[in-house]
Amino acid sequence: MSILSYAAKRLFVSIWVLFGASILIFGIVHLVPGDPARVTLGRFADREAVEGVRQEMGLNDPLYVQYSDWLVGTLTGDWGNSLISNQPVLTLIVERFPKSIELALFALAIAVVISLPLGIMGALNRSTKTDQATLFFSQIGIAIPNFWLGIMLALIFGRYLGVLPASGSVAFTEDPVQNIRHLILPGVSLGILAAAVLTRYMRSEMIDQLNKDYVTTARAFGHPKKRIVWKYTLKNALIPYVTMLGMQFGFLIGGVVVIETVFAYGGVGQLILNGLLNRDYPIVQMSLLILAGTFILVNLVVDIVYGYLNPRISY
Repeated sequence: MSILSYAAKRLFVSIWVLFGASILIFGIVHLVPGDPARVTLGRFADREAVEGVRQEMGLNDPLYVQYSDWLVGTLTGDWGNSLISNQPVLTLIVERFPKSIELALFALAIAVVISLPLGIMGALNRSTKTDQATLFFSQIGIAIPNFWLGIMLALIFGRYLGVLPASGSVAFTEDPVQNIRHLILPGVSLGILAAAVLTRYMRSEMIDQLNKDYVTTARAFGHPKKRIVWKYTLKNALIPYVTMLGMQFGFLIGGVVVIETVFAYGGVGQLILNGLLNRDYPIVQMSLLILAGTFILVNLVVDIVYGYLNPRISY
C-alpha cells in the first residue's frame, strides 16, 4: 500500500468518525435539561407562545428529523442563527475559533519546548537527581488541574504582581506584543499538563531506544555518544513522539473550554459554555462539531506523517 493509498484510507475512516461524533454531539446536547424556547422568550412567557416557538424551531419534530435537518444544514453551509443573539452561527464561530486555535498552538509550543529537553535529559541521566527532577515535574504537571493552575497564575501574575493581563485577548494583527502577553497565562496553564505527559513519554522512548541493539553496536564501533544520541536515538524516539504530540493537541483543543472561561479569553470555548448555559443548541452543536473535526483532522495529519516517517506502517 502506497502512502497515498494509506492517506486515503485514513481519510475515509476519519469521515466516518466525524459522522459518529456528529450523532453523539447532537444527542448529548439535546439531553441537556432546559427548554431553548423558554430561554428565548423568558421565564414568564405563556405556554402557547413557548409552544409556538418550539414549533418554529422544529423542537417538536422527532430527533432523527431534527438531526437530518441539522446535518443537511451543516453540509450546505446553513448553520442557523443563535437562539439568544440571533446572529449567524457561522459568523460567531469564524470570529472566535482562530483565537482558540492560536491558544492551543501556543500551549503546544510551550509543551514541546519543555518536554523535549527534559525528556532527553532524564533519559540520558537515569537514576540521577536530574532524572528525579524530571519525573517530579511530570507527576506534578499531571496531578495539578489546569483550571486551578490558571486561577493561581492569574492571581499571582495578574492581580498581585500586575505584570501580565489576567483576562481578555487581543488580535495579533491589532497588537502583536499584547497578543502574546494575553496568551502567556492561559497558554502556560493549558500547556503544563501536555508538557508533563510529553516529558514522561519522551523520556520513556529515549530510554527504550538507548537499550536497543543498534546503540550497542554503534558504541562498539566507536561512534561518539553525541552522534548516537542526536543522529540515531533521538530520530527514532521522535517517531512515536509525533503521534503523542497530535493527541495532546487534540486534548488542548478540548481544554480551551475551561481555560478560556477562567481567563475570559473570548474564544470558541467560552462560546460553548455560554451556549450551554443559555440552551443555545445551534451554537453548542456547531462549536463542538468544529472542535471534534479539528481533533480528527489533527490526528489524520499525524497518522499520515507517522506513515511517512515509518514506511512499515504504510505497506
